[in-house]
Amino acid sequence: MPKQYWLQLSQGRYPYTISRSARAKYIRIKLSNKGVLNLVIPVRTALKHGHNFIQSKTAWIEKQLKNINNESDDLPESLNLKLLQETWSINYIEESNQQIVLTEDPKFTLVIQGVISDKELVKKLINKWCQQKAKYIFNHMLQELASDYNFHYKKLSIRSQKTRWGSCSNNKNISLNSKLLFFDKHIVQYVMIHELCHTIEMNHSKRFWDLVYNCDPNYQKNQRQLKTLGSLLPI
Repeated sequence: MPKQYWLQLSQGRYPYTISRSARAKYIRIKLSNKGVLNLVIPVRTALKHGHNFIQSKTAWIEKQLKNINNESDDLPESLNLKLLQETWSINYIEESNQQIVLTEDPKFTLVIQGVISDKELVKKLINKWCQQKAKYIFNHMLQELASDYNFHYKKLSIRSQKTRWGSCSNNKNISLNSKLLFFDKHIVQYVMIHELCHTIEMNHSKRFWDLVYNCDPNYQKNQRQLKTLGSLLPI
């Protein structure tokens, strides 16, 4: 088990661990959505430099911890899928000793029955439903954008992640976050253009951003909106 160290914050001491990485070029901080704090340092970096670095980042760490603690465990009462211009209400029916199931009711209503107290499982079920909703529309939008701007990619996969909106592999396989359904069309298109540009430039160099700008002159505004709105998602 990794050795535990302690960081002095305004509310008291907070535990963190240190791990060495042969791939790391710089010292960096990892904070999970459960509040687990880990300091990653290059193999040849002295421990004292790692301790000094994390001490210098206490204000940032306290801000991130506050955001984590403020996240509500409440289940959403509705889902506003802005991309599709659909708002789905959710009806929860508590039934003990029954497997949780989700069904669609007429008039944009989701019915979730079972052990609703298992909130993590309920959220996974909702995320799975969002992935299914996203699959068709994302495929259509990405194909259209690729055709309009002459990009070529191999395949698209849909995932449900906490913070990463999209990715593109060296093989030109693109992955998109189903939670993009909660954003307006122009923001979703920016994310798709961003990943399509990575099929040509696998970096964030000036050439990459010039390529993004040629497809989306408002990309900087869309990028800022994405960062702001990302913390307001219902799930």
